[in-house]
Amino acid sequence: MDVLNPSPAYCVPQTMWLTYRVIMEHPDLSQTQILDFVTPETMRPRTPSNGAHATRALAALREFGLVHVGGDGLYQAEKLADSVEFLRTLRYRLLAPPETFGTDFEGAPSLRLGLTWLMRQAPFTPLDWGYVQTANRTQLFTNDTRFNAFRPWSIALGMGMPALSAMVEGAKQKTTGEKIVPDPTQAVIDVILHPLTGQIPRGEQISIQQLLEFLRAELPVLPGHPSATYDGIADDPDNGLRALGLALTSAEARGILTMTYQSDPSGVIALPDAQETGHDRFVSAVTVKEVTR
Repeated sequence: MDVLNPSPAYCVPQTMWLTYRVIMEHPDLSQTQILDFVTPETMRPRTPSNGAHATRALAALREFGLVHVGGDGLYQAEKLADSVEFLRTLRYRLLAPPETFGTDFEGAPSLRLGLTWLMRQAPFTPLDWGYVQTANRTQLFTNDTRFNAFRPWSIALGMGMPALSAMVEGAKQKTTGEKIVPDPTQAVIDVILHPLTGQIPRGEQISIQQLLEFLRAELPVLPGHPSATYDGIADDPDNGLRALGLALTSAEARGILTMTYQSDPSGVIALPDAQETGHDRFVSAVTVKEVTR
């Protein structure tokens, strides 16, 4: 499903969550009944395309396997505890290669491609449509409306953050709000604390390679995952780990893990400095702490 296509209305995770909650709390409703809950008829004239955003949200929930329709046309929802677990499940289903979920699963290929590109950008460079026009090599964001949809998706999935005003010299509040920075800190911390594909040892030292392999399995758009590619990637001057390096440094600052260096030529990784000061941080081992949140 092309969630970046704004026609006839944007598909956004916030509306998907609202629609999902209706189905979870009121199972065995028809599509008409669900849409009446989400966008009552009296308010539809004041909504995008007469409630089309809710219709797209419901279609996306079905497409991504979060709700199911029985032979009687009534809806049931996969049982997820809260909005955090909902976004966690949604993120993995959209970031993983579609074949992970079967031959009939399409996922959101345009969004996945955009996030693969995003994770290879410098985390202290605010990104907006003007930047994308000159720097994007994926030919994904063919117009500003598609990038407008990409911003809230990247933030909701924990892969990007709104750019701070201090990062945008001379920017007004309105234009600052239109910029994002690649920062997967929220997603990285969430998958460490609540993994979906496997466990990571806690309270013991492991190699940095083991942690990176784990993170790439949980977030398959990170550089280094076999499927995290796009046309022109070989010519990309920044196909390193700056955004991921920022996320790991942030996780360390928040007490989630500690990173150390031991002289081991076969197991050392240079995490690029996020601010591009030219001083890489050499890491060979990591300890994920016993943290519960």
